[in-house]
Amino acid sequence: MKKLALLILFISFSVSSQNLPKLYEKVNSSVVFIDIESFDYSEVLFSQKVNTEESLGSGVLVGEEGYIWTAAHVIQSAEKITVEFTDGDKYEAEVIASDTNADVALIRVKDSFDLKKKEVAVIADSDKAKIGDNVFIIGAPHGFKQSLSRGIVSGRFVPEGLSSNFEKVEFLQTDASINPGNSGGPMFNMDGQVIGIASRIYTTSGGFDGIGFAVASNVAKKLLADVTGSWSGMESLFLTPELAALLNVPQKAGVLITKISSKGTAAKLGLIGGYIPINVAGQEVLLGGDIILEIAGVRFENQESIYKVKESLKKIKKGTKISIVILRHGQQIATQFEK
Repeated sequence: MKKLALLILFISFSVSSQNLPKLYEKVNSSVVFIDIESFDYSEVLFSQKVNTEESLGSGVLVGEEGYIWTAAHVIQSAEKITVEFTDGDKYEAEVIASDTNADVALIRVKDSFDLKKKEVAVIADSDKAKIGDNVFIIGAPHGFKQSLSRGIVSGRFVPEGLSSNFEKVEFLQTDASINPGNSGGPMFNMDGQVIGIASRIYTTSGGFDGIGFAVASNVAKKLLADVTGSWSGMESLFLTPELAALLNVPQKAGVLITKISSKGTAAKLGLIGGYIPINVAGQEVLLGGDIILEIAGVRFENQESIYKVKESLKKIKKGTKISIVILRHGQQIATQFEK
C-alpha cells in the first residue's frame, strides 16, 4: 500500500514538473519588464543638484488597450515608465490608478500595439487558492528578465489595521523566490492563471529568506476595476505616534511625503517631497517634505484613518473642492483640490 501511494505521488509530481515548461511557454509573453526613471533629491542639500535614478520591476498584461498590473511601489514616484515585452517591443506607459496600501497599480501602454503577438493573462479567483497549492512567479529578479521561480502558497496574510470595516487587503504568502525586480510580476497557479502580484518579502538577512508575499488577485481586481482612478504620484511614510512626536507633529499621526513625481496629483497640488536622507530602523527615508495632517475633514490619528479618508473621498461628487491640511517647516497650511 505504501509503495502504491509513493508511486501515485511520484506520477503526480512528474506530471506537474512536465507541465511547468509548457505553462511557462504559454504565459511568458504576458509578463513585462518595467524600467523606471525618477528624480533623486537625496543630494540636494549638499550639492543643490537633482539627479535621475533608475529602478526596475515587472508587470503582467491583463487587458486590451495595453492595461498592465504591477506593484504600486514600482511606479509610485515615476517620471518615465518604459514597458518591454518578450519580443523586444518597448513602449512608454502611463499610470492609471494606484493603491499604495495594497501595493497594486494599473498602468497602460500609451501607443497601440498588436495584441495578437502578446498573451493577455487570465485572472483567477484568488479565494480558491489553497495553502499547499503549487504556484510559480515570473519576473526580473536583479534584472534577469523572464526568470521563473516556483513554490507553494504557504499562507494567507491580512495586515493588522488594514481591513476592519473597510476593504480587505489580503496577501498570499509563498516560498517561491521573490527578489528586487520581481515586484509587480504575476504569481500563477498551475492552470496558468494569475492569482497574485508579487509585492514584498520578509527578510532578516537582506535577501530572500523563503517568505514572500503577493497581493491576492481579487484585491487587485476590486481596487483597480475603475480605470478612472487616481494616482497621487507620491511615496510616503505613515507616522506612528512615536515618529510624529519626534518630528514635532501637532497630532498623533500624519503622512510624511518622501518622494514625488511631477506627473501625479500631489505635485499638481504643490506638495513637496523630502531631500534630507536619514536612516529610520534600517530604512532610508527622506525628511523635509510636507506632512499631511488632514484630508476631506478626516484628521490622521492612526492607520485606519487612511481608510476613513478613502471612504470620505468616495462619497464626494466629482468637481467638488476637497480640503487638505499639511505641515510644512513647522507651519500648518490649508489648501484645496478638486476631485
